[in-house]
Amino acid sequence: MATTTQAIAAPTGLLAHVLAAHHAGKIIRTFPGPGGLTGIVMEYNGSKAIAYLTPDGKYLISGLVANLENGHNMTNSYGLKYIGKVDILKGQAASRIAFQCASLSGITVGNKMAKNYMIAVFDPSTPMGHKVMAAMMGEAGEMQKKGALNVMALKLVPIGPLAPAILSAGNRGREDRLLNVLHHQPAGATISLGSRFAARNNTVLSQIPMKPPFLVIYFPQANMEAAIPVHNLLRVGSAVGSAEVLANSVQNPAGAR
Repeated sequence: MATTTQAIAAPTGLLAHVLAAHHAGKIIRTFPGPGGLTGIVMEYNGSKAIAYLTPDGKYLISGLVANLENGHNMTNSYGLKYIGKVDILKGQAASRIAFQCASLSGITVGNKMAKNYMIAVFDPSTPMGHKVMAAMMGEAGEMQKKGALNVMALKLVPIGPLAPAILSAGNRGREDRLLNVLHHQPAGATISLGSRFAARNNTVLSQIPMKPPFLVIYFPQANMEAAIPVHNLLRVGSAVGSAEVLANSVQNPAGAR
């Protein structure tokens, strides 16, 4: 039995070294994944996530891994098996949150007329919120290159003490102000309109049973809604990966020619 486990398991030394060097958590356990991948349960600040290593142990895959023959979400199944019930809302509960979040003021990237969207709510004045903001801004550029933003919109919603200044500009100006915050520079001047936008966001969010930072995926064209609290950046990668898969399925539906 030990020989079989060694034969299928990817070496984890490089990943363990990278996690330790960046204080990004640790490996809790490994398990046989699909297609020759090695599943990894990773923990950071008490939160766990599923990821995968390629057979040589050099590449980490974080996000949705699906069985294309039956559409089964393998990552979700492994999460239930090796982590337990995860705090992700789906169905009508997620739809209600998506409906509420649709009215939030923020920065829209991608197709503003799209029926499908992903929303990230974060406080850039906090360490975790700042990391989520940086990750989402980076992912936005990558999703644009892949064409995922042709059929969806990505909305970034800042909250907290920096929100009034960020929201005191038009959409393009808000992007620039987020970049300022990303580089630890002043966001810009605050006007009364920005303060009102921020106050209204706070009112809406006070009615939502989920504490920021969190992500909302709303893809009615793919019959998918989810509200996902963010405890670590693996959650961001997983959610973005799911959104990219959904966007691709909308652009290239099965049987399309």
